[in-house]
Amino acid sequence: MYCSSNKLALMKSKIFLVTILLSGLLSGCYYDVITPADTNAPPQNVSFSGDLQPIFDQSCNKSGCHDGVAHEPDLTLSNSYNSIVAGGFINTAIPTESILYQEVKTGSMPLGSAPLSVDDTQKIYDWIRNGAPNN
Repeated sequence: MYCSSNKLALMKSKIFLVTILLSGLLSGCYYDVITPADTNAPPQNVSFSGDLQPIFDQSCNKSGCHDGVAHEPDLTLSNSYNSIVAGGFINTAIPTESILYQEVKTGSMPLGSAPLSVDDTQKIYDWIRNGAPNN
């Protein structure tokens, strides 16, 4: 009896130890959840020259893309605002139907590189929702 009681106690302590170790290991695991921006949230203040133009400079207006030579709209510094607005690429009445927004939201643009981040896409969307000011 002494042996089986000792074995039972040892087995319980091993199970307890394994449970504690697994709990510690599993509690340290988590997944980053990246959720899309809330299109119904109030729009943030976005500056065309301060927020959007840097996105275009980094991802869009390179040689052979929206550089004023190859494709419309021309997203170079001196022409981007007028090219987007006059070219019909935005719809301030229904921002989700804006060509500019649809192209970046679906990942169709920028072509040949990684899609824009959720934050950059949200900036474009919010700028359109704010009436597409030239600021």
